[in-house]
Amino acid sequence: MKMKRILILFFILFSCSSNVKDTSPRLIKTSSPNQPYWILKKKSTDENYYFVGISKKNKNLQEARKSAIDDAASRLLEFIGFRATTKFQSTKQYSDTDDSSTFKENIIQSIEGKASASIATEIEDVYYEEYTDGYVFYVLIKSPVKWVENERKRLKQLVLSQREEATRLLTEAKKLYETGEVVKALDNALSALEISERAEENSDIYTDSKDFITQIISSLRISLNNKPSFVYKEGGSDDIEIIVKTTKNFTPVKGLLMSYECNDNESLITAKKGFQTDENGTLTLNVEKTSLKDELELTILFSLKRFDNLKKLDEDFYKDIKKYNNLLALKLKLKITDKFKAIQSAVVLIDVENEKNKFFPKFQEEITGKLANKGFQVKAVDISKILKENDSSDSLRDKILKFLAKDFKELKNLILIYRNHNYLGELGKDIKFTEYDLGSSEIKIYEIQTSISIINISTKETEKGYKFSVKGQGLNKTQAIDMADKKFLDKLDEFFN
Repeated sequence: MKMKRILILFFILFSCSSNVKDTSPRLIKTSSPNQPYWILKKKSTDENYYFVGISKKNKNLQEARKSAIDDAASRLLEFIGFRATTKFQSTKQYSDTDDSSTFKENIIQSIEGKASASIATEIEDVYYEEYTDGYVFYVLIKSPVKWVENERKRLKQLVLSQREEATRLLTEAKKLYETGEVVKALDNALSALEISERAEENSDIYTDSKDFITQIISSLRISLNNKPSFVYKEGGSDDIEIIVKTTKNFTPVKGLLMSYECNDNESLITAKKGFQTDENGTLTLNVEKTSLKDELELTILFSLKRFDNLKKLDEDFYKDIKKYNNLLALKLKLKITDKFKAIQSAVVLIDVENEKNKFFPKFQEEITGKLANKGFQVKAVDISKILKENDSSDSLRDKILKFLAKDFKELKNLILIYRNHNYLGELGKDIKFTEYDLGSSEIKIYEIQTSISIINISTKETEKGYKFSVKGQGLNKTQAIDMADKKFLDKLDEFFN
């Protein structure tokens, strides 16, 4: 009974296993009846070196073929001693109908970093296997023994000369850095890096060059040389003056190419003398235009253009440099506003009564405060001394402009307000109407005629102007003046809004 149960269980297990589907790749066909012997046993002759290339499995036969050729060529180059990239150009296109035994093609090897060496390598034989999940391609190439040995000698001498040149450049770079020639030092160090990368034997110099480049970059400091705050809606901005120094003796870095990023793709940033720092390590930028309405976020960093070759040469090192650049970057926010609001301006108020110029500092301070509350960058300037001068060779306007240019160099504009006062008299008595007679109304009328000019202090040109007149009424002259002043301030608000 026990034996019977065992037999039943074995029968069930055998039946289940026979129903399991086989999913492993199956060989469908081969390019020749038998696999060539050179795949398993290395071919050798006195005249040639032979190398076998094997592709990764690929569903495309052409791609599998290219992979095999690449692998064979790489083995040849490694045998010679090259550490380089290879490019292939075939003189004949391969297709399924080609006879494998007669198929030949030339490979042009472009050996990067190893002068202009090129070789014509013959493909002696090819073979492929087609599986249910793709092709595996094999290729046998040969290269003359004489050429290989000569190339080994050439390579040894080339690597030595590259080592000497890279060492010279790196030594020179360190000397330049000590004397404050930071940009020249960086250029030399990068050249040493690019040359030493070409040969594995020079990897120590390559590492030293990377370390020194990192040292130079990490020593850079970008800072503001002034206090820019505004971008103008009309175009332009406060000058953005930056200075670049190195922590090596804190000397200015001249000739460094700079760049910028901002939160508006349509913004245009310009530099008065190009984007390289000058002899003093400074650079002045200006925002010519922006499509934003409220605030521009600007990041200033050094340009990565000189490091473009590193993207392919050493991608990880290029990413490190980008990271350093972002850490060292200068970031600022600029408010977007009207130009005449943003520019540092003097406020001067002159009251003209009975053809005499008068200065009332308290009222001028009140107007200046109102403008400041509206976002204007303004300063009330006392001109009482100028009004007392008897010299009439210059107009009052020119005297004020000369005074500001000399004693207030931080101010760029003058907001000049003239108020001409006129007491018109009593309504009905001094001011009569032809249509009707008011008699004695006891209502006093006071008029203030105003002209406002926004003047560029350096050019003395009026950039904006406005004229208006207001009248005040009251039971006495003082009330009439107070009412006229109130209407004057309302009109002032309209203009400066």
